[in-house]
Amino acid sequence: MKKTNQLHSQVNWGRYIRENLFAYIILGIFTVIFAYPILWSFISSFKTSAEIRQSPFSLPAVPQFVNYANAWNAAHMGDYFVNSVIVTALSMALLIILVIPTSYVLTRFHFRGRNFLKLLMMAGLFINVNYIVYPIYLMINGVSKNLLGNGLILTDNLVTVSVINAVTSVPFSIYLLSGFLTSVPKGFEEAARIDGCTNLGILFRVIIPLCMPSILTVILFQFLAYWNEYLVAQTFLISDAHRTLPVGLLSIMQEAKVATDYGRLYAGLVIVMLPVLILYIFVQKNLTKGISMGGLKG
Repeated sequence: MKKTNQLHSQVNWGRYIRENLFAYIILGIFTVIFAYPILWSFISSFKTSAEIRQSPFSLPAVPQFVNYANAWNAAHMGDYFVNSVIVTALSMALLIILVIPTSYVLTRFHFRGRNFLKLLMMAGLFINVNYIVYPIYLMINGVSKNLLGNGLILTDNLVTVSVINAVTSVPFSIYLLSGFLTSVPKGFEEAARIDGCTNLGILFRVIIPLCMPSILTVILFQFLAYWNEYLVAQTFLISDAHRTLPVGLLSIMQEAKVATDYGRLYAGLVIVMLPVLILYIFVQKNLTKGISMGGLKG
C-alpha cells in the first residue's frame, strides 16, 4: 500500500511538472530579466570603480560601505532623499483628500452635471503630464511674477511640485477607486443611515474601511509615480537645495562620467530603489486584492 501511494505521488508530481513546465520557464526568464539588474546594482554599490570596470560580474573583494557615505553626504543624496520624502508625502496626502470624497460622491450621489464630471475624469486618463508640464510651468511662473514679483517663489517650490503631482494623478486614482466603490453593496450605507449616521459619517465609518484594499493600491501606485517622478521636478526645481532623488541621481551620473566614481553612482541607485522595494514587500497582498476588486477589474 505504501509503495502504491509513493508511485501515485511520483506520477502526480511528474504530471504536474509536465503541465506547468512552460509556465515555470517563462516565469524564470522574467525573474532573471527583472531581478538581475536590481541585484547587480546592489552588488556593484559595494565595489570600487576599478572592480566595476575590470570585473563587473564578480563579487566585491572588500565591501565598500564608503560608497554609501559618499553618495549620502558628498553627493547630497541625503538632502535629496528628504526632499523626495516631503514631495511624496505631501502629494499622497493631497491626493487622498481629493480622491476619496470625489469617488464617493461620483458613485453614490445623483446630481446635475455628474455624467459630465465622470466623462471629464475619464478624459484625464489620456492626458499625460509630460505633454503639459511646460505650459503649467509658464502659467505658474507668470502668476508668481505678477503677484509676488519673483517667478521662482512658486516654481522652485516643493509644495508646487506636490500639488501638480496630486492633481495630475487624480483621474487614474478616481477610476481605480470608483471601480471598487460600485461593487460595494449599498445596504451597508442604508444600515448606517438607519442608525443615524450622516453622509460624512458613512464616508469615514463605512466606505473608507471597506475600500482600504483599493485605497492601499492607489497609494502604492502613486507612491511609485511620485517617488520616481523626474520631469516635473526637473522643470520646476531649479536650485540644488530643492532637488529630489531622481534629479539628484542625474547629477551623480553626469559626475560619474567625469570622475568615474561608479561605486557612488550605484549606491545612489540603491538609495532610490530601496524604499520602493520595502514598501512593496509590506503591501503586496493588499495590492493584489485591490487590483482584483478595483477599477482594473472593470
